[in-house]
Amino acid sequence: MNNLLVIAALVVSLFPGLAAISLAYQLQKKYRFAYLSTYLYFQIFINVFGIYGISGQVMARRILEINQSSFQIIKTIEHFFSFLGLPFFILAWYMFFRLCREISEKNVSRAFSLAYFLTASAVFFAYGIVIILSNLSPFGEGQQTVFSNAILILYAIIEAIILAVGLVQIYRYATNIPDEKRQRAVRVFAHLNLTVYLISIVLSLLSRQNGFWASLYLLAFFSANLAPLLFWKNYLRNYAVAPSLQDTSPDIMKRFLEDYKISKREEEVIRQLCAGRTNKEISQVLFISLQTVKDHIYRIYQKTDVKNRVQLINLIQSYKGEEKRAGR
Repeated sequence: MNNLLVIAALVVSLFPGLAAISLAYQLQKKYRFAYLSTYLYFQIFINVFGIYGISGQVMARRILEINQSSFQIIKTIEHFFSFLGLPFFILAWYMFFRLCREISEKNVSRAFSLAYFLTASAVFFAYGIVIILSNLSPFGEGQQTVFSNAILILYAIIEAIILAVGLVQIYRYATNIPDEKRQRAVRVFAHLNLTVYLISIVLSLLSRQNGFWASLYLLAFFSANLAPLLFWKNYLRNYAVAPSLQDTSPDIMKRFLEDYKISKREEEVIRQLCAGRTNKEISQVLFISLQTVKDHIYRIYQKTDVKNRVQLINLIQSYKGEEKRAGR
């Protein structure tokens, strides 16, 4: 009965995970803010980790138990799937920290990135070596149980540390965000992530007790990102305002124009759109007919794959975010 419960929870839990990736992709495509790309990568990596590192481990354990495999084989396969998922776990939580910085209008330093991946690589290789050694000199059941529990606790500790460090960035820098609505939204976003991931971490520590707790953990893990995502989607829909291009450097604008093969006249129309002028006002300023303005706008939207001026400006602003990350 426990096995059936866990398998059912596993199948059901995959749907909210895929829904989270789909929603993050839609937000990134619609608004084109740089941090939304980071958010999308986080969703992809955390769900791939869930599939390999958690679901694969659970399924393998249940199948081996049904086939009455030895304790040593069960533990070896469990560690194999856990090890396989670790790179995605590392990438996911790096993206989460980066998201917390970017959504607070900050960037991740190269020193932090280097230190993070060096430390993560050391942990990854150390885990691999321990798995090999445990198979060359098989641990007893008691030792294997202690080792498995230690790995579970280590995952939970790492997750909790990165969660805390990332959210501290939001709480620390949110007060510097000039827009009060965005400031409040960023804080609520942090609260939601803190709540859902604390629940997930607690359930992960209980998941080895029995099939009921394992099922709850699977559902909580894959569903954790839906609440923050839905909240942020609602915020963007209600309050996302097209940013001004006044502080956009000529180099950024030049790269944008070259990448999308924007003509000189289309550039003039884009600048008027970004200034907030209506189609009629643009026709008066540029001394062209209203229909010509509409034709230019249609071609601009076709070239850039956007649907409105907000998305167009967000696309241009995404070049600014890329420039900051590249250190230009």
